[in-house]
Amino acid sequence: MKYMGSKRLMIENGLGALVKHRSRYSKRVFDLFCGASSVSWYAAQHTRLPVHSSDLQSFSVVLARSVVERTKPANPDDLISSWLEPAVEEACLSEYWKEATSLYLLADTEIDRFVEEARSLCMLPLPVGPVWNAYGGYYFAPAQALLFDYAISFLPEEEPERSICLASIISSASRCAASPGHTAQPFKANKTAGPYLREAWAKDAIACAREALLTICPLCATTEGRARVADATELASRLQRGDLAFVDPPYSSVQYSRFYHVLETIAVGKCGEVSGSGRYPPIAERPQSDFSRVGQAKSALLSLLDALADAEATVIFTFPAGPASNGLSGGLIKELAAARFHRVEEIIVNGEFSTMGGNNKKRASRKPSKESILLMRPK
Repeated sequence: MKYMGSKRLMIENGLGALVKHRSRYSKRVFDLFCGASSVSWYAAQHTRLPVHSSDLQSFSVVLARSVVERTKPANPDDLISSWLEPAVEEACLSEYWKEATSLYLLADTEIDRFVEEARSLCMLPLPVGPVWNAYGGYYFAPAQALLFDYAISFLPEEEPERSICLASIISSASRCAASPGHTAQPFKANKTAGPYLREAWAKDAIACAREALLTICPLCATTEGRARVADATELASRLQRGDLAFVDPPYSSVQYSRFYHVLETIAVGKCGEVSGSGRYPPIAERPQSDFSRVGQAKSALLSLLDALADAEATVIFTFPAGPASNGLSGGLIKELAAARFHRVEEIIVNGEFSTMGGNNKKRASRKPSKESILLMRPK
């Protein structure tokens, strides 16, 4: 899925090997800002330790839970037949299904008319799920929004099936969203962005969910872990000597919840009244991190480092080597850690960062960057 600061490339570029190596001397792994959960999934599969994943955003926790809390593969065919297919059947019986699908006949007309008709349709009440009224006609075509809502309403009650299925919806929504990179704002209904909007609205939401199921179901942990919504510093204060903490905090001065509010809405299954060009829910429904506040990022970093040092945990800390927009940098983190840990070792690797709006056609969605991997050994 599309995620700022995803660690998938870094796992293949030294980070994965470091996590595996340090796990030999550890009792538990904590992923304190699990995000897209790439590191949580990797550690759960490639070490024999329980992985504890946490984040302020619920969708991140759902992604982590779909793998780290189970030790057996799941059967995707069973979930498709017991959950996805019944949800699609019910969506097709909806009073709005015919109108939603017939809107595609307007796809080749003027983009503003196409979008206006879609938004008018999604203003009609649908008490099934949050996506239709909040994001239909904006981030998703009406048919996509309808399918997402019914998929949410048909989610299994029991775990781990519920988290596996919900994670597949989140993945599908990320792939289908008509937005430049993330869900900060939908594509505008104009000649420039119109082709990208049409392309996104034409994606098969259910096929994307099915593909996500086929990816997630075979994955499982060697030892059962836990995923939870939690503040990283508060959780760090409960670590112990022998714990391995992976830390990849926000590097943007803009709250990450601004870019992922659509996925968060899907994860929690509800949404307050939306507003603005980005269709944002109320601020109370969008998690806020001090790491994304320029005036508080350094104090948040100091508090986190103090908690980890006091707990005598071993830490793998990743961050852009150069200055980030929140005022922090890999160099600053190394300097502050040196006063709190017995030894700090640094590896600089080639990574990528999000351009927060690129679409790989006129502007790249990601650009090369230098990433700092800091290994902090306790005193």
